[in-house]
Amino acid sequence: MSSSNTENLGSFLVIIKTVSKNNNQPIPQHLKSALENHDKPETENLKQTLEEAGNVFSDEQCACLFANIANLNFQDGRLKDRTLMQDAKKALRIDSSDGRDVIGGIEKQFQTNRVFTNDEDWNVFCAGLIAIAHSDGELAPSEKAYIESLIPEKKHLEAGKEISGKMSLEELGNSFTDLDIRQRGCLAAHSINLMLIDGQWAGSEQQYFELATKKMRLSRFEEERLMKGLWTLHNLSVFA
Repeated sequence: MSSSNTENLGSFLVIIKTVSKNNNQPIPQHLKSALENHDKPETENLKQTLEEAGNVFSDEQCACLFANIANLNFQDGRLKDRTLMQDAKKALRIDSSDGRDVIGGIEKQFQTNRVFTNDEDWNVFCAGLIAIAHSDGELAPSEKAYIESLIPEKKHLEAGKEISGKMSLEELGNSFTDLDIRQRGCLAAHSINLMLIDGQWAGSEQQYFELATKKMRLSRFEEERLMKGLWTLHNLSVFA
């Protein structure tokens, strides 16, 4: 890592810590390891710090920071502080169309408790997550923690394990067609997060995702928007 990228990562983490504290949001799973050895305090002037970051960050680093700010700026499935997003978009040189796509892709993962309302659908949702987490042959600790953080009741997790254990990927994919369009978009968003959260995108995970999205009948636009938002969110390699 170059010294400039080391400094940029430090600035990125200061901003993330500040937004997390201001919005009373926990640090996301994919950022916890990066923040473990980071001891700089939050900034007292977030807007100025964003502007300073925009002056030195590469386009890819700006995009990653914007996505992670958005990720910490949702409450009850909706953007909490639109002024913050406007300030971030301007300071980080984010095109309006790109900003909408990133926010739209990230938003889907915050719809879970609103779109899944009955036990049967929750069970299918859990089964889908468990299947993709296991599709590379192992369940990483970060994947296990991510799934458990999403599921409000243990009974759904147990039912999901049972369903995924007795169904082939093809059969499980067929069950996704019974979900409504909002539920399918939410499942796709969390599936992408699971593929990215351990830092390794395996070919078996890609195969599963392609099958799942085909069964979900997601539009090409929706799939690309999800990938754009969530890939950018997890793309910390831009600071390497």
